[in-house]
Amino acid sequence: MKDTYKAPRGEASITGPNDILDDPQLAAMLHIEPRTLRLWRQTRALPFIRLTPKVIRYRRSDIDRWLAGRTVAISA
Repeated sequence: MKDTYKAPRGEASITGPNDILDDPQLAAMLHIEPRTLRLWRQTRALPFIRLTPKVIRYRRSDIDRWLAGRTVAISA
């Protein structure tokens, strides 16, 4: 089963590990507010790409690895 970001009308959907995401797309994917992404960037807690001082993007594969590193195993 492939998880796919459901893009708002008129936007491309996010489907592959090489996709580049912007703040609204990543915030929607993680179910968080865009301001949380800004905080995580400021504290260097989140991998990101700075194209210009005001243009920030995220590589889906980097985010997937970042999330995998924060997975907490539950012991029975």
